[in-house]
Amino acid sequence: MDNMKKQILIGTDSFEEIVGGNYFYIDKTLFIKELLENRGKVTLITRPRRFGKTLNMSMLRYFFNVNMDSKVLFDGLNIMEHKDFAEKHLNKYPVIFLTLKGVEGKTFDSSIMSISGLISGILQENLYLYESNRLSIRQKELFYALFLKKAPEVELQSALLFLTECLYTYHKKRVIVLLDEYDAPITNALMKGYYDEMVDFMRGFMGSVFKTNDYLEFGVLTGVQRISKESLVSGFNNPLVCGIMNKEFVTCFGFTEEEVKDACVVYELNDKFDEVKQWYDGYRFGGQDMYNPWSITRYLAEKEIDNYWVNTGSVRILQDVFYKGDSALKDGLAGLLTGAPVMMRLEDGITYPIKYVHSDTFWTMLLNAGYLKPCNGVTARAEKFGAELVNMEVKNIFSRYAEEWFGTQQPSISRIIVEFVEYLLKGDAEAVSAILNNELLNNPGCHDFKEENSYHMFIYGILLAVSGKYTVYSNSESGKGRSDCLIKPVDKEQYAVVIEFKHRRGELNSPKPRRGEPAHSPNEPMCSPKPRRGELNSPNFLKEEAQKGLQQIDEKAYVFTLKKEGYQRIYKYGIAFHKKNCEVAMEIVDSQ
Repeated sequence: MDNMKKQILIGTDSFEEIVGGNYFYIDKTLFIKELLENRGKVTLITRPRRFGKTLNMSMLRYFFNVNMDSKVLFDGLNIMEHKDFAEKHLNKYPVIFLTLKGVEGKTFDSSIMSISGLISGILQENLYLYESNRLSIRQKELFYALFLKKAPEVELQSALLFLTECLYTYHKKRVIVLLDEYDAPITNALMKGYYDEMVDFMRGFMGSVFKTNDYLEFGVLTGVQRISKESLVSGFNNPLVCGIMNKEFVTCFGFTEEEVKDACVVYELNDKFDEVKQWYDGYRFGGQDMYNPWSITRYLAEKEIDNYWVNTGSVRILQDVFYKGDSALKDGLAGLLTGAPVMMRLEDGITYPIKYVHSDTFWTMLLNAGYLKPCNGVTARAEKFGAELVNMEVKNIFSRYAEEWFGTQQPSISRIIVEFVEYLLKGDAEAVSAILNNELLNNPGCHDFKEENSYHMFIYGILLAVSGKYTVYSNSESGKGRSDCLIKPVDKEQYAVVIEFKHRRGELNSPKPRRGEPAHSPNEPMCSPKPRRGELNSPNFLKEEAQKGLQQIDEKAYVFTLKKEGYQRIYKYGIAFHKKNCEVAMEIVDSQ
């Protein structure tokens, strides 16, 4: 990257405007060469929103377009070091470039009008075709109708195919078609209630140009999801699909760590790099860790850590899932919030509408959208793998909706939340236990908290609701392991809190397994051993479990990190659950 500090331009995806205007730009031009060396006849590349897809497609347009003279624009960039390649391909092809990310109509008709307007704009750029004597009368009539946005819907569906025909007729060269954010109109239609109509239209709109088109040199599509319903994509000519698990183009979308470090040095922010990494790193494409380019660019401009990346479509789905999801899905989300990965299989394509259940389809959608990442060491060939939240910025999005859900799910518990947390932070174990047993755990709104992670999310959500002067961490590395919950006050003179949860399954007087039956179901999570018959009848059973929580805090040295950070006064809690009963044990660490 050029070491000169350049002005940062926010709000445009135009390669010519950014590079030609000498604004901040991290060179991704070698994507052009890698694409030609690895492309299919049709190549679909999926990446999260705001990861440079439109900018890269704009770059392809300026590099290949025969109607442009882009040598000066690309001078000094990495692609021009490959002189023979540049000489062979620079400005040598007719190009159609269309981005659909702005198609957000409230109705099907309004979205079709938006697409019609985009096609008209492309024709405006290529009026020389109409003015030439190379098109037939039939071609000129349809060209004019599309230009005036008066062509019927059936003609609009085949507009891209028609444009390739016109360009080939004039230039005698096959055409490169670049379709950016192909799935944006479909995702929008899903939220607005006309999904089936839009899928039918888009199937014809894309299929006509990308399937058995003799005028096509090659096509590139970008999007967030691979939509599979009724072969929307698979009907193309054997498309090469490059998703986030594949090795192709791994460093072409987003920023590498080296690129981010260099940028931080140039903009005099290198002393903040560790915090930047915690917030904006963690995206993993084909095993390569990448940084969020939108968040990094905004951070370099604003010089403040903040939540910059928002995808309104997926965020709405996240918001809805806390209210509509079944208990298994909530448990999966609870695990993510507390640092436990979800186990999933990667689906080849997404079928809308998404059901709010614990399913591979749902997790695949979140993985593609940039909220989850494969755990370290996972390859594209893995049949089943663990996935976890990407970074702090993404975790904050999840946490925000968890907090909203807990604040509105049961108004009857809101009045006691503040009181519960006040007792927790004062070290009053008896009062904490009384509130949990008598009010919170027996509230009707808590009926679906059955597993260990559900208790984690229950407690975590309550703490989030009143975390104004405290920072709450879950499953955070500390000492020799990961503590279930850490609460750190801004004022280090106040007490910090470390909590270890214990959860036991089983019914009272549960019978012994019959001969030949396993004592533990292979499908049952092994969060702790099942108690032996009669153990749960012991009045001391949960008390003993709570004490084991305290022992684990000591054995794993969970308070080590807190002391190292300057917290000398710490409350240690062991909280043991069985269904809607709990026991609380507490000890104080005071090094002052």
